[in-house]
Amino acid sequence: MQPEPAFVLHTRPYRETSLLVDFFTRNYGRFRAVARGARAAKIGTKKLNPYTQLLIGWAGKTELKTLTHVEQSSSPLTLKGDCLFCGFYLNEILIRLLAENDPHEEIYDNYAHVLAQLAGNEPIEHSLRTFEFSLLEELGYALVLDADAQTGEKISPEKEYWFEPNIGFSLKEGIYSKGASANLFKGGELLAFKNHDFNAIPLTAKRLMRLALEPHIGEKPLLSRNLFSKLKATNTELIN
Repeated sequence: MQPEPAFVLHTRPYRETSLLVDFFTRNYGRFRAVARGARAAKIGTKKLNPYTQLLIGWAGKTELKTLTHVEQSSSPLTLKGDCLFCGFYLNEILIRLLAENDPHEEIYDNYAHVLAQLAGNEPIEHSLRTFEFSLLEELGYALVLDADAQTGEKISPEKEYWFEPNIGFSLKEGIYSKGASANLFKGGELLAFKNHDFNAIPLTAKRLMRLALEPHIGEKPLLSRNLFSKLKATNTELIN
């Protein structure tokens, strides 16, 4: 293959000296390749840093390719603190949601953009929600935020709506149990979300995207989310 723009999503040891690498490429989508001898050659390992756009080449007709060329095509991005955990999260959901060998140029460009935002210390919540929203849209799971899924009527800012993943929002009817309140949203919140005004409703936007992504991510917990929760708990204990 000719050099192709790509990001590293995940690496893990393979045999004695090699690595298995999950790549996300602009024109060929996500796939896995063997980086032979990468663990033995420290220079080779450094070239496979995540969050840095690369140019790669590969060979092979099976699902598992062989990496033949890798070089940096842009300056490395440095993610620190919470932004680093956001990077873990983004890579993990891309691996979960993107089918292998299915190109998504728009998602690739949005991913490169959100990484630059995180490296530039721009507001995390807005960057993540914007990416998640566009990701669902590009994969064909776009949220309809301005119309009732049952009646087609316009969402009213003053009313409450029940969210059913893969169906949409329906006007609240009757009384719901306290445990079901996570699926209830005010119409005004939905309209703010539609206008990408995520900063006005940060917690609501986060809750909505978690519910919307759940059916597509699967039942297996996200490792990045667990790591972030553990770190926050540890920091809280240290402060207290």
